[in-house]
Amino acid sequence: MTSPEASVAPRPARKRPATSIERAAYAPDLRAPLRPPESVGAAVPGGAIVLLVHDGRESAVREAVQRGMERAVATAPLLLAIHVQPPDESAAMFAQVLEHHRPEALVLTPPLGGRSDLVDVCDRARTRCLRIGLAPELSCDERAATALTVRRLVTLGHARIGLVAGPETSPGARQRELGYLDAMAEHGLDRGPALIVPGDDTFESGMAAGRLLLEISPRPTAILACNDDMAAGVLHAAAQAGVPVPEALSLVGFDDTSIARRLLPPLASVRIPWERIGHEAINRILDRSAAPPGPFDAQLVERASLALLT
Repeated sequence: MTSPEASVAPRPARKRPATSIERAAYAPDLRAPLRPPESVGAAVPGGAIVLLVHDGRESAVREAVQRGMERAVATAPLLLAIHVQPPDESAAMFAQVLEHHRPEALVLTPPLGGRSDLVDVCDRARTRCLRIGLAPELSCDERAATALTVRRLVTLGHARIGLVAGPETSPGARQRELGYLDAMAEHGLDRGPALIVPGDDTFESGMAAGRLLLEISPRPTAILACNDDMAAGVLHAAAQAGVPVPEALSLVGFDDTSIARRLLPPLASVRIPWERIGHEAINRILDRSAAPPGPFDAQLVERASLALLT
């Protein structure tokens, strides 16, 4: 895969994009009282709004969640709207969005589910809040899935395994890093700080992390990145360094988003069924599931970026 080299310097703050309900000039009746969250599943009024909230990153994950929610609302008395909550935007601005639009419920996509300030805003507004990736019925055991992936790398002969970690603010990224540490400790392998490089879930941070990991001596023979975008960045860094994948480096991503199948070589990745999880979020709001199915199963999808160490 080729991509122009990009700087990892933070981008200047941008004006918050309008939500779909703002673009539609929707004007709720602000005189109407809010119903308590427990009433949502009992009697959802026709045209009630469910707000899908994301921070503008992890677009492939958000799109998969959104597809699942769209399938579920197609036969439900709900309107699905999207709101972007940038990482640097305050909870006070979020409170204004809830006050203006009065959603019946909202869904926070990763990593926003880890922001307790947003959850507190929902509690004060008496708005039901579902946190994908955190609620037991809307998540996978990401720690266990990562540990299993590292064990698979070990069975393929890899002992020097690097990790491109996700943001410290992301609960899911923390679970993935813990799973890596679990499996490395289980096999008595080096898990020192030189083998763990933080990223911010972007291609650019994966490329920067890949360069650092490939400069280690001895360098890793396998790298696990905590999402597919960062894994794509590592693949780019490996190509620049003349390190062939998978002949000299096995590479695994996480989430199994569409980019994993489009890279060359195709990327092995841990699949999380985000679309099914999004569908179940609507079921939770409507209270039409007989019992919570979670946690969902995650699985390693092996592709050509993964190989036996020879």
